[in-house]
Amino acid sequence: MSDLSPFVVRWLCHDLATPIASVMTASELLDNDKADAEINDLIQSGAKRLTGRLRLVRLALGAGENAMAGAALGKLVIAGLDGTPVDWAFHTDAADGMAPLVAGCAMLVADLNRMRGIRVDEQGVEVAQGCNWPDSVAAVFAGAPAADNRSAVAQMLVTAAARAGKQLSCDSNGLRWS
Repeated sequence: MSDLSPFVVRWLCHDLATPIASVMTASELLDNDKADAEINDLIQSGAKRLTGRLRLVRLALGAGENAMAGAALGKLVIAGLDGTPVDWAFHTDAADGMAPLVAGCAMLVADLNRMRGIRVDEQGVEVAQGCNWPDSVAAVFAGAPAADNRSAVAQMLVTAAARAGKQLSCDSNGLRWS
């Protein structure tokens, strides 16, 4: 596997830019003499989104191996995918490296299919309206090396799947592990 770090850094910076920009913009609008409830809410919302996303990224890409209860994993994924409708149907414990795999797959599928709901269950992640796969990402799931930011995340998921004793495959419905 080639060095994925430049791709991952670019992806992470892009991914975290929106919530950080929201917090920065709102903080600049604050008047030092009086607090504005709407601006404070904007800052709190941006900080909450950023925290949720960082927790999701840490679990998905941090190579953790700890088991996690399905409900707790669901809460973490849903918080990290703020704005994406998630049908959480993964009801078993995520053991033997499955927690990072499930979290990472949900994150990638949601990111590539913005504004579409996803369903997460014990077999994979689906997009009801059909899943979009950039050629570079689909190529990684077919065995090619990463070539850009998103395909670097896909490559990391392939590695996480191997650690969990699984293989990943993508199709027009989503991402599956077996």
